[in-house]
Amino acid sequence: MTARLRRYLMPVLAALLVSLGSPRPLFASEGGELPRIVNFAILATVLVLVLRKPLADFLNAKTTQIREELQQARSRETNAGVERRRAEELLASLDQEVQKARDDARRAAQSEKVRILKTAEHEAARLRAIAKKEIETEVEAGRRRLFARATELSVDLAHKKIASAMTDADRDRLVDRSVDILGRRR
Repeated sequence: MTARLRRYLMPVLAALLVSLGSPRPLFASEGGELPRIVNFAILATVLVLVLRKPLADFLNAKTTQIREELQQARSRETNAGVERRRAEELLASLDQEVQKARDDARRAAQSEKVRILKTAEHEAARLRAIAKKEIETEVEAGRRRLFARATELSVDLAHKKIASAMTDADRDRLVDRSVDILGRRR
């Protein structure tokens, strides 16, 4: 209740309680029901005169409030219906979305597999080439070491053969020949 309504209603209710609760009627003489009816008519008239405007305002405000609340409820109901339809559409398309996501994931996994295999093949080819070069390098180094060792052994063997087969006369002849060759070069 509004403050204005309370301001008018309280004195009227107090007067009504006083008049109804008194053992004697206020404006009527004793005897019968007529005085009570007259008192009630006076009280009702006063109440109507005093409360008509505040009560009408209160009822109009309450009616307006109820209409607004009904309008808001209808609006919320409409919005809820729209949201429900959206949710149903999303749920209906959810299986399609899930299947699409699975298909996309499969395609991505397949393309990643192909990419990884290509990368692995390139890496394996690169490692084979490196290993081949290292093997060739080691073979060549081994060949050189073997050639050097063979040369060394050949020289040692030749030296031993020459040392065992050479006589003092052969040595003198070699020394003379070497001296002649060196003398010519000067």
